[in-house]
Amino acid sequence: MVSKAKGHAMMEPTMEAGLESGSGTKPNVVDAHVHLYDGRQNTHKFLEEPDAMFEALIGDYSSLPRVFGLNDYRRMNPQVNISGIVWHEFLSADPVREARWAQRLADSSDTPIAIVALVDFLAADLEQTLDQYESCSRVTAVRQHLGWDALRIDRRFARTGDLLRNQNWRRGLQQLRGRRFHCSLEVFSPQLPDLLPVIESNPDTGFTVAVMGWPANTEKETFRQWRSDLGRLSAYPNVQIIASGFECVFGMDWVLADAQPWVDAVFEIFGFERIMFGTHSPIAQLASQVHAPYDSCLALTASRTQAERNAVLHENAINWFFAGVV
Repeated sequence: MVSKAKGHAMMEPTMEAGLESGSGTKPNVVDAHVHLYDGRQNTHKFLEEPDAMFEALIGDYSSLPRVFGLNDYRRMNPQVNISGIVWHEFLSADPVREARWAQRLADSSDTPIAIVALVDFLAADLEQTLDQYESCSRVTAVRQHLGWDALRIDRRFARTGDLLRNQNWRRGLQQLRGRRFHCSLEVFSPQLPDLLPVIESNPDTGFTVAVMGWPANTEKETFRQWRSDLGRLSAYPNVQIIASGFECVFGMDWVLADAQPWVDAVFEIFGFERIMFGTHSPIAQLASQVHAPYDSCLALTASRTQAERNAVLHENAINWFFAGVV
């Protein structure tokens, strides 16, 4: 259910607004992973010149627009009623400025928007940054990119590959205690064992595991190990998982059959109560077989019950990212 107050769009967690209760016959969804941005207002260096790490993930991305707004997103997903968006930072040169831009966007939008802002838990000004995010009422989570491929230098998004074991980094993470923020961490699947003690030692922080735990590749042994490590992660009740970024895992020519076994495994491990789906727009649309990104989310959950689909495509994201949003 969406209610409006002056200057704000508020979302109230309720099962009354089911998946099929959107506008007309369109499914009612909350997209758990979206990038909205404006290269005129914030600096995104990878949009201004080719970036080897982006190219290693998604190939030629030169067709990405320099401005991608809410109306652009809506036109990309005409088959669903967007009742909420979880906005994720887009590697701006000034993350706080970008978060404030997103706050203004959220305040002026009829579509409820929650914000996931960029953070570095080793930064000397971490506490100041978190304080500034506290002043943005729509910021309900922070995230850090920790992906590190030991074999490929062009697939390393962190400064080193051992941050999850770094005691100074762990002390920085503990600064989330007493704050309203969940923590989203992007790691590749070989890093999942190092994530376990981090989560275990921070039981009062809610963690979001991005990109289904980001399988490093699609080989059978990787699937077996990834599944085992996710099973261990699922034992912690403060962990949720987002299914998104399929093109980053299965390639830019991916099809549903590539992703379905992995998605089914996530359902088996986490249950439908702790899974959210996101389109990863607009990057998702660079994939050759993707036209309306939310079609993939709908198709990958087609075999689930109505209650399960409502949870993973709508309610779980409301309860996780929008609780307390004003």
